[in-house]
Amino acid sequence: MDTASYKRTYSFPFTFEEALKLIKSFSIEDKVRLEKELEKETLSYRAKKLTEKIKENELTIDNILAEVSEYRRKRDEK
Repeated sequence: MDTASYKRTYSFPFTFEEALKLIKSFSIEDKVRLEKELEKETLSYRAKKLTEKIKENELTIDNILAEVSEYRRKRDEK
């Protein structure tokens, strides 16, 4: 498939299964190119989902210093 064929625009409805069948007929090179394009398209979506999974860090320097002080106090009591 030459690069000129990528500039064509089609305006007819088709199902996901039909699109998948078409993609399966692509060469490996075209599939890799499509994969890269899809990665660009979905990057912000995947980043948002990852951000939702990450718990917010509630540690503050004051919490850390209090924990260290408590540990040292207990250690020194022994």
